[in-house]
Amino acid sequence: PLPAPPGLMWLQHGGNLRHTSEQNDGVSRYGWLMHDGENFGVQEIRDEGLVLRTEFVKQPGGDHGGDWSWRVTVKMEGKGPAPLLSLFFYVATDGQGTLRPVLENGTRLAAVAGTAEELGDFTLTFLPPTEEGGEGPKYASYNFLAAGVPGLHRLTDLVRHSLRESSVFSPPGRPR
Repeated sequence: PLPAPPGLMWLQHGGNLRHTSEQNDGVSRYGWLMHDGENFGVQEIRDEGLVLRTEFVKQPGGDHGGDWSWRVTVKMEGKGPAPLLSLFFYVATDGQGTLRPVLENGTRLAAVAGTAEELGDFTLTFLPPTEEGGEGPKYASYNFLAAGVPGLHRLTDLVRHSLRESSVFSPPGRPR
């Protein structure tokens, strides 16, 4: 299976929680559109009317090879109302370091700060969601789940079991 993409899970509410893209799981198309194997890449996944595009670029420098930027863009194929979608980004130190959430205003997950033997101190920064073309309001909530590392093969089950009815997000003006 192709990790789809590394560090990302997605859930179209009423659908399946996805963590990998495999030929027999109903994902219509997935793969790299372009990459150089080291400094940049663009990947696209088409799943149940969604088009998820991930892009990464590495800016060389520093003591550990450079800084990485990663962007996830989600669009609908065709027309119609956009479904409620959750994106789950995960980070792990493989038990060889520490991670801690950095909250903005006590609520929004702004970053994950960490320390690892190979990298020293590092920060992963999460920017607020943006939209193209002003198509309407975007709603977002930011939460984190701190858990022991179950291994990537069990990560989807861990997230699935952590989701509860009480954590279902309903944008303003929509009934729960």
